Amino acid sequence: MCMFGKVAALWAKKKNFRTGTYVLLCILTGWLFGLLIAYYQELPPLSELEGYKPSLASKLYDVNGELIAQLFVEQRTLVPVDKVPLNLQRALLAVEDEKFYSHWGIDPLGIIRATAVNLAHARVEQGASTITQQLARNLFLTQERTLSRKIKEAMLALKIEYRYTKKEILEMYLNQVYFGSGAYGVEAASRTYFGKHVEELTLPECALMAGLVRSPNKTSPFNNIEKAKTRRDMILERMIKRKIVTKEAGALAKASPIELHTTETRNAPYFVEHVRQLIEETYGSNTIYKGGLSVYTTLDLRIQDKAQKAAAKGIEDAETRIAREMGIPAENISSDPNFKKNVPIQIAVICMDPKTGYIKAMIGGRDFKESEFNRATQAFRQPGSAFKPFIYTAAIDNGFTPADIITDSPIVITDRDGTEWKPENYEKKFFGPTTLRKGLYTSRNVVTLKLLTKVGTSAAASYAQKMGIKSKIRKNLSLAFGTSEVSLQELVSAYCVFPNMGVRVEPVSILYIKDNTGKIIEENAPKLQEVLKPETAYVMVSMMEDVINKGTARGIRDLGITFPCAGKTGTTDNYSDVWFTGYTSDLVCGIWVGFDDHRSLGSVISSGNTPAPIWGDFMQQVYVAPPEDFEKPANVVTLKIDADTGLLAGDKCKNIIDENFVKGTEPTKICREHNKSDLFEYKSNK
Repeated sequence: MCMFGKVAALWAKKKNFRTGTYVLLCILTGWLFGLLIAYYQELPPLSELEGYKPSLASKLYDVNGELIAQLFVEQRTLVPVDKVPLNLQRALLAVEDEKFYSHWGIDPLGIIRATAVNLAHARVEQGASTITQQLARNLFLTQERTLSRKIKEAMLALKIEYRYTKKEILEMYLNQVYFGSGAYGVEAASRTYFGKHVEELTLPECALMAGLVRSPNKTSPFNNIEKAKTRRDMILERMIKRKIVTKEAGALAKASPIELHTTETRNAPYFVEHVRQLIEETYGSNTIYKGGLSVYTTLDLRIQDKAQKAAAKGIEDAETRIAREMGIPAENISSDPNFKKNVPIQIAVICMDPKTGYIKAMIGGRDFKESEFNRATQAFRQPGSAFKPFIYTAAIDNGFTPADIITDSPIVITDRDGTEWKPENYEKKFFGPTTLRKGLYTSRNVVTLKLLTKVGTSAAASYAQKMGIKSKIRKNLSLAFGTSEVSLQELVSAYCVFPNMGVRVEPVSILYIKDNTGKIIEENAPKLQEVLKPETAYVMVSMMEDVINKGTARGIRDLGITFPCAGKTGTTDNYSDVWFTGYTSDLVCGIWVGFDDHRSLGSVISSGNTPAPIWGDFMQQVYVAPPEDFEKPANVVTLKIDADTGLLAGDKCKNIIDENFVKGTEPTKICREHNKSDLFEYKSNK
């Protein structure tokens, strides 16, 4: 009986253990099932998957359709899977997910194999995530390494596989995966590393890109080209073993050098930032950086490149002159501590088409990385003598002629407070009777001041404003010396009226914008307004041609430029600002040079020896064939006159020129008794 009792007791204990185990398993199964249900409920619904829109880079193009830059949080351009080379698709699958076309979202055997390898090495050596799992993680989950995330990742992968075809999943992955250097998706990566569209990639380039996915920063060819090559060759070897490529093709690919070409550099950074600000005002930053806009601008990269080269050379020449004045050898410029106090000299350049207002080139400073302040549009400086053409325009449009005489002699101006002001010319002397033409091309301060007293400060300011100067203009006699601050863009825009024969154009930098579906959402046409009579504009052009032919910018002709062009120099009293704005019949280009803190550049820097030669160098590069001449209106007559008296040329006149007049204003008297001794020079009483 005792034996049977013990057996019964033991059986009862085992039964209780089995029952307890069963109950525990039921509890665990229920808990796991509940956990899975909870995780499943946290997954994004299919509607969210279908409505997902990745961040797309906005692209800026020049007037010829060339890519200038991209604006992005994630640099991405969507492409269909059919455009992705098979070599790239197969290389990515070979290294990331060999069983992509046979599994159903997760690879259990792959998970077991990776776990064993990682345990054996005591660190993460292999990943077990399929491409579908990677897509799920990249689209909707975080990168944290937790069990809950892995479970959600697997469940979401199953959900994606149920809803989408393998082709659709691969296409989403190819457009989503990160390749380093800010490039998301195969198209952006191809452009970033090789400067070409993804369909143009070669076999070794496909292998290199496939090798970036696992560790984009470590294997980036920009960071370590040797590691990138090792990784590329490993993938090529794997492709050979799996008979994706032949041994011969693989060996040839491994022997090829890595040739990088970054086309996504910001070629015109100040212009790009200028356009970005304009877009942001209308569409907001979220649309700019994520909306995939295509912005077609007025910039011409060919002209921009030439402007940048001419500006860099001109600034270098200016620094050399300053160094020489300081007694510093040219070779020591970059290291001399005394010289560094005088740099950096800044420069701004804007080029516009006078017929449309399209901005063709823009430079806002010598180095965008050092300073994003755009001196072409945001800086307001005194234009000096570059303002004088507006005063002469007011005169010509109100009946004056280029042949009219104003005596260049001492003058005393008494201010309201009784203070006396004795204006002087740049040369510190006076030159007697002077025609308006000569007064402009020699930039005579006193002649301009006396002319201003005749036309009136309000009239002169009014002409400047209706031609394009939007900044406040102080209506006093200091207008003759250009003391009211303006921006370079304003000045260039106003000068466009001259070659455009009296028609004002508003500056335009954006032609049109397309959204990510290709629909045009903004379009800008030239805004034209006639503000001068054509004959007034033409007479002014002819007068400003002599600034280059024989005036303060005659050094431009010394460079070998022979085609028709005109312009005006400008230097402020303390040499803190030097300007030159010149134009042909189809291009206006303004240049400013100075220091940001308004320090003097010194007497070795002037408008004639710095911005004017830069302009000449630039124009020589732009024009392979000469531009057309300025169009002469029918209401302008050309007569031969004596250049000194402004009268019709007589028998004894020796200094005879062709002068242009608005019909009805031409002189009627003939210079018969002209004698050089009658012309005298006034000396200043210093």
